[in-house]
Amino acid sequence: MQQTITKDEQVICGQAQELSRLIRSRDWDSVLKLLSSLHKADQAGLVCQLDRDTIREVLSQLSIDELTELINVMRDADVCLFCEAIDPLTLADVLDETNPDFAAHVLRELPLNTVRTVLPALKDAETVAPLLQYKRGTAGGHMTTAFVALAQDMTVDEAIAAVRSEQPRRDTVDTLYVVDARGRLRGVLTLRQLVLARPGSRLRSLMEKQVLSVTPHTPDGECARMIDHYNISSLPVVDDYGHILGIITLRELLHVTQEQATADMYHMVGLSEAERLSRPLRQSVKKRLPWLITSLAMALLSAVVIDRFSETIGVMVALAAFLPLISAQGTNAAVQTGTIFVRSIALGELRRPTMRRAVTREIALGLINGVAIAAISFVVAFAWMRDLWLSQILALAMFLTIALAGVLGATIPLLLRKFKADPALGSSVLLATATDVTGFLFLLGLATILIRTTGA
Repeated sequence: MQQTITKDEQVICGQAQELSRLIRSRDWDSVLKLLSSLHKADQAGLVCQLDRDTIREVLSQLSIDELTELINVMRDADVCLFCEAIDPLTLADVLDETNPDFAAHVLRELPLNTVRTVLPALKDAETVAPLLQYKRGTAGGHMTTAFVALAQDMTVDEAIAAVRSEQPRRDTVDTLYVVDARGRLRGVLTLRQLVLARPGSRLRSLMEKQVLSVTPHTPDGECARMIDHYNISSLPVVDDYGHILGIITLRELLHVTQEQATADMYHMVGLSEAERLSRPLRQSVKKRLPWLITSLAMALLSAVVIDRFSETIGVMVALAAFLPLISAQGTNAAVQTGTIFVRSIALGELRRPTMRRAVTREIALGLINGVAIAAISFVVAFAWMRDLWLSQILALAMFLTIALAGVLGATIPLLLRKFKADPALGSSVLLATATDVTGFLFLLGLATILIRTTGA
């Protein structure tokens, strides 16, 4: 099949080839000229396609301001690659040009030894250090301290003047937070409400007093669900006493959900979300080989089951033709259910009150699908083999396999979550192995019972 390459892909490919050629020729002026002609996001994407040593050479030619612009538009998965390519003191200078919450976010991704070198060299080390206590994947780990907090006794004019003096970022100015004299969150109002209000009005009379908030340790997935459900642009993060510590914005959570989707997709095939084609070969082998070895070990279980029934297969050789069919249908059914459950868990749709109903639904669906596929299998097998007993065995084994696949697809992600593992990890090897082993047991076990009963 011929693959269609878009015009944009051709341009990017051509730019990458040209950049590599210029780097090999050490023509740094032309390298910088080529990069400066691109959007910063395209620059970052192009540079991160290079190997680590080449990235180090390219970044050494850029100024602190240029490095800062690059790191601000990079994907989180590429930030570590970027930071590894420059020395720690230069990295400290770069992070000094960003805001504290971004610096803390970057430092969380780095090895501890690097953090110990970079953190003391930061001008805002006293501001950044407390933010590092919050783990990645929590509201504290994604919040920004660049929010606007206004006193509840301010007038509208005073509040507008305060907003102008702070000059907040675009993604943090739409929602304004109102606090009391102790810094405790008391209300919220939008910039539009503030601008359209009467000049002499007090904020306490304008603000919405029912404020949604989260703690620093709230999972970022829960924050994303709240922002989506309540259709708000940001969410305040407060401590146990109600003091506002920061806010988590819709823009940041869009990055979070994208990262989670990528991580789930990678985990389903045993990859780390940091895996990139530009990664050194040794690191990729280290990441991928253990998963392949695990997959091999799990697949050997299926081979052991088949070996245990070698005498049955010897008597009824036609069974061998149906083993791949049982494997494929069981795995497909289990992965369908497993994918639905992994997604529901990730989105927070699967909670304790609805869990039993969801599992029951999938069991019922498995039974219905099992009956339908078993009937089709019986007709196909009989038309092909002209053997009534063999067709019945296949149909019954297919029914049992697909019915059980629904149960496995629902329970394995739930069990992984219960044991604090990523549910996405059960969507490939565990489900495939479980359905293969049980499917083979059903098919070969039923055949063995028939042979022993009839003496065939």
